[in-house]
This record gives sequence, C-alpha cells and structure tokens, in this order.
Amino acid sequence: MNKLYIIGILLAIGAGVANGTVGVLSKGIFEYNLTPTAVSFYKCFIAFIALSIIIFSKKSLREKLFKDIKVFKLAVCSFLGIFVLYYFETTAYNYTTVPTVVFILLGTSVVVTFILSTFLLAENKKTHQYIGFILLVIGLACMIGYQQMNFVFNIGILLAIIAGVGYGLFLVLTKKFRIDGGLISLWYLIGFGCVYLIIPFTIEGVVLPQTETVIPLLALAILPTLVGFYCTVKALTLIEANKVQLFELTEPIFASIFAYIFFLEIIEGFEWVGAFLILLAMYFSEFGERFSLKRRTANLLDKQR
Repeated sequence: MNKLYIIGILLAIGAGVANGTVGVLSKGIFEYNLTPTAVSFYKCFIAFIALSIIIFSKKSLREKLFKDIKVFKLAVCSFLGIFVLYYFETTAYNYTTVPTVVFILLGTSVVVTFILSTFLLAENKKTHQYIGFILLVIGLACMIGYQQMNFVFNIGILLAIIAGVGYGLFLVLTKKFRIDGGLISLWYLIGFGCVYLIIPFTIEGVVLPQTETVIPLLALAILPTLVGFYCTVKALTLIEANKVQLFELTEPIFASIFAYIFFLEIIEGFEWVGAFLILLAMYFSEFGERFSLKRRTANLLDKQR
C-alpha cells in the first residue's frame, strides 16, 4: 500500500467526518424557521464567498481561474454533486432522522458508483467487491423495508435515495471527466451550485437568515461544503471512485454519534441489521482482497511442501 493510496483513504475518511456534521447542523438551523431550500443555498453561497476570497487573494490562483477550464463538465458535475445532493439531502432531514438519511444516501450512491464505474470507468471488480455489493444491497433493503413496515410512505427515504443517486453519478463523472481536486475546480463546482440552488430559493421566497443561524451556517459552509467536498474531489485523484465512496461510509458512524448527542436520534429495530451490513460491505471491498491473497498464498505454500 503506497503513500498516495493511504493519503487517498485518509482524505475519503476525512470527508466522512466533515460530512457527518451536515444533518445536525441543518436540523439545528431548521429550528429557527429557515427552510431546507434556504439552508442549501446559504451554505453553498457562503462557501463560494469564502473560497473566492482565498483564490482572489493569491495571484497564482487568480491566473489559473480562466485557463483550460472544463466549464461544461464542471457544470454537469456541479448539478449532480451540489444541487441534487445538497437540495434533496437537506430536505430529507426535514422528514426523517439523520442516521436514516445518511445510511440510505451513501448506500444508494455506492450502488450507483459500483455499477456505473464498471461501464464508464472500466474499473475491474473482483469477487470480494461483489460480496460487498450484495451485502450493501441487502443492508439498504433492510433499512428501507423497516421504514415502510407501517405502510406509511416516508418521503424522507425517497429524497435520500435521489440525493444518493446524484452523488454516485457525481463521483463517477468526476473521475470520467478527470476533474482535478484543486481549489479552482472546487470554486467552479460550488459557483455553479449557487446558480442552480438560487432558482428554487427564489421561487420559494427569499428569506434572510436570523442572527442565531449565522454561526451554524458558517460551520455548515466550512466543514462539509468546503472541507468535505475538497477531501472527496482530492481523494478521487488518488484512488478508485468506488473505494472513495466506500471509505466515506464512515460518515454514517459520525453522523449517528452527532445525531444522538444533539437530538437523541438513533436507528431502531431492523435498521441496525441494515446499518451493520452496509458497514460490513466496506470491509469486504477493501480488506477482502488482502484476505483472499493471504489464503491463496497459504494454499500455494501448502502445495509446495
């Protein structure tokens, strides 16, 4: 395992930690009557302003701002990774618990990246990865099935699935389009995201944030929107897309811890089985190959004796 690979893994996990704060910060802001649409727009807009200050304050970055930019490809990725992800994820928190949204969103995105990376990125999948994929699908079915056991449609589940599909497509296309993990690309992604998000924000009706929401909005912009997004895009330049998403499955762990601390929210009943299987899928994807290699080596040595 080389140094760059380890850095890629740490970046993906770092994105999971940062992104794990989205749910609790968003729900905290909802309590001050700021809608999910407004929260989505403001956190993206604040992040764009902060990033613009950083870029325009450095001459080396300013000079790169309009050179060899893949505008169309960045616009497409931004629609999926900013608008679809942020808008539907934030809205989902208004209808169901943080751990449920996070597990289903990320689980769905892994399914999408697993399938599409095979065809669009020509990433070869091995036996242990298929085992992880099957466990993941079963885990998702357990969580979604438990939510629907009372035969009451939960729109939060649907919104989380849509956000997951958008995020999965973003991961694959970012790799396919060879979008680098630099600040310039991030500036365009977030900038286009602001353009997309201002449309529903304006249609719903412009609402100014209250004083009490300023600090949470700043945290929401800095942690998941800047730090989390940067870690994800950078990790994609170092390791495979499906592994980035699988390591980001540490996000539900941190999100669940934060949700319990601040809102006493916790997954219940059969959801625990689903959550366990989703996390187990991550183990098989990364460490299954190592286990299989050790087993094959042991068998080969036995034959030579």
